[in-house]
Amino acid sequence: MENFLLTFTPISTITVATALYKHADSGSWSGDREQEVQRFVEILENIKNMLKRIPREEGRLRKLQSFGTGESLRQRVSTAIDDMYSLVELNVLVIFTNNLNIVYESTLIQYMLFFKQIDAIGWREDANANINSLKREVIKRTKETSGYEKQMWERVETELHDIKVGELGFDHPLCSGILDIRSEPFTKMPTSLCNIFKEPFQKYKLKQNNTILNMCKEFVKDEEGKIGSKGYDIVRNVEFGKWVDQPEKLEQMTREILEAMGRIWRSPKYKSFTKNKKPQVNEGSYVCEVIAPLINIVMNDLPGDPSARGIWGEQGSLASATRKGSRKIARRPDYMLLTHLGKKAELEIFYLETGRPDSTLIKRAQDHKKLARFSKDSVDTTRNVSTLQRIFNKSITRQQLAIFTVNVAGDVLEIYAMRKETGIFKYCILDQAPIPLHIATPNDVYRLIHTLLTLRTAVACTLYKILHKSEEGDSDFSAEESPITVTTPKDE
Repeated sequence: MENFLLTFTPISTITVATALYKHADSGSWSGDREQEVQRFVEILENIKNMLKRIPREEGRLRKLQSFGTGESLRQRVSTAIDDMYSLVELNVLVIFTNNLNIVYESTLIQYMLFFKQIDAIGWREDANANINSLKREVIKRTKETSGYEKQMWERVETELHDIKVGELGFDHPLCSGILDIRSEPFTKMPTSLCNIFKEPFQKYKLKQNNTILNMCKEFVKDEEGKIGSKGYDIVRNVEFGKWVDQPEKLEQMTREILEAMGRIWRSPKYKSFTKNKKPQVNEGSYVCEVIAPLINIVMNDLPGDPSARGIWGEQGSLASATRKGSRKIARRPDYMLLTHLGKKAELEIFYLETGRPDSTLIKRAQDHKKLARFSKDSVDTTRNVSTLQRIFNKSITRQQLAIFTVNVAGDVLEIYAMRKETGIFKYCILDQAPIPLHIATPNDVYRLIHTLLTLRTAVACTLYKILHKSEEGDSDFSAEESPITVTTPKDE
């Protein structure tokens, strides 16, 4: 690393990270993060002292001095490690191999490889173990069920028998022991059998609400007359599958959502957004102008008044940190809803990922897989975080647990839920609706509002039942085994 800092040209903002890679590549990396940060700081200081005695190296000295000193420098080195780890985990960079030699597209890629700490063989071993465990649980279900449900589990068993881990990516839900309705084995199964898998999730769906639909009709009719005109002013019984909010609250939220949609429709940025013409809208704008207003409306003041707060990309997931063993490398969802269930007991019950309105199919698929892994990590915290164990140490409470996600797949909003039933992680779609970014039909607007309120009601009912059921029954917690969520491999 010393030689690199003395000779590498040009010196730039990526020199810190590149030097770290060269140090790791030499085989001298200790694996202790703080120790390596301190070592870099000491080496850099020694080199600057050397360069002070060499007049012709004043330019290099000034560049190295610009890296900062003390805590500022330590933070820069630490951040470089975090950034590199995140970029590789997101598969932003492509690494090519040529025989036994690694060939990199750029200097930036050189230092990325080291920060993949998980051995490629290791994740396949975990995946095989998880799938084998899942197969055993499925076989149990085939023996315990009858009729059409038995047929469904028998077909799942058959499809799992033919699964080859080597043909799946590390982030495939099956590798972490998750049965996902949008992935194998269901992609190869008849719709009738897939519908049987979906049945336990139907209780979260709401029936049509004609009051909201009529408001949508009135809103669209009113907006059609206003858009383009001059002087336009921009201006308790809780049960699953039932409307929980009072009519006045439903009308208030509907009105707020309609107002948010009106602002979107009047924006020049989205006015021309159609299937054939999609202006460039970056993810940040999409979140701030469209997604955040809608989610904030339906996630505020939940029925039953649970203690919950929404977090927009500000911090890593505690569930992810628990699995990874460190908050520093925890993944950050675009949004999560953190709920307080008791003394120091917090559960991440809802996650959201999004991209641009015209995001690629690859991005949408990556977000889908990421959300499945977040959900499983959150379920796992109820087993391995002591404060949550005390809440979920009764089967009557565990039966109420579900983690909800929203994948904003371009201009479509998809709601999913994960439940763990009879030892099997199930991940299934609840509802979906297009996000009308330009003036649309009343039915399209209603579908979006209905889907958003389905999410709100499902989350609220789940929290209500968890909080109330935790007061009933005796503890029956058992340390059952759970599939390991497969971590990002070195070579993926």
